[in-house]
Amino acid sequence: MQKELDLFSNLFEESPNIAILHINNKVEFINSTVKKIAKDYEGEINFINFQKESFKLKVPARQYEYAILSDILFYSENQTNLLKSVYRSLENSANIIILEKISNNNLQKIKELLEQIGFLAVNHIDLFQEFNLITAKKMHMWGNGL
Repeated sequence: MQKELDLFSNLFEESPNIAILHINNKVEFINSTVKKIAKDYEGEINFINFQKESFKLKVPARQYEYAILSDILFYSENQTNLLKSVYRSLENSANIIILEKISNNNLQKIKELLEQIGFLAVNHIDLFQEFNLITAKKMHMWGNGL
């Protein structure tokens, strides 16, 4: 598993004062890696526990370079609104990283939603045994722009 986590950490570009939004639904195995990335780059993490019954995302606009959604889309009541909120929270040229259980069987739907919202370069990376890993980029003035 350490090899996979090292490869996962390579998704993050070296950037001083990195800002990461991490919304997590009990996917504990990446937490220490994300914390190490933030520490190594002298950054910060806004860690939010996902609770289906009461979840409402309120984050500032253009605050983060990375957003990590750990097994939440399958359980979210309004996936489109959630992804739009995350899109707004990201700086231009920022990245979204989504981990979803393979058993949720929603890979194609996630890719389509990301493209509809305006994320570009949507990629599936076969890295973890039980999780799909999807990455995409928010680009300034493409699709939805700001």
